[in-house]
Amino acid sequence: MGLGGKTVANVGAAPSYLTAIDYKTGKAAWRHPFPSLTNAGGSGGVLATAGDVVFTGDAGGNLVALDARNGRALWHSRIGGISNAPQTYQVDGRQHVLVATGDTLYAFVIY
Repeated sequence: MGLGGKTVANVGAAPSYLTAIDYKTGKAAWRHPFPSLTNAGGSGGVLATAGDVVFTGDAGGNLVALDARNGRALWHSRIGGISNAPQTYQVDGRQHVLVATGDTLYAFVIY
């Protein structure tokens, strides 16, 4: 009823973040803000690699690569709303990231 005060935000209007939690302390190590867009796709999931890179999607339809140590954006590609968590595989010694948007698969080579 609002008697104790309240905050009103439209769905998708509030900011969203990817937050890395330090497993030793339980505290946030870093937070990476994402754009808040209505009627946009979500992240689909998160992939953390042994090479200290985190892959996820944002509400703007981008596949985003972040530095796992500090959350700094390293790279992004606008491919549309991501529908699954990114996956990684290796072929002939080259590492790839695979992600789906709807009925389309995208594979990116990691150098």
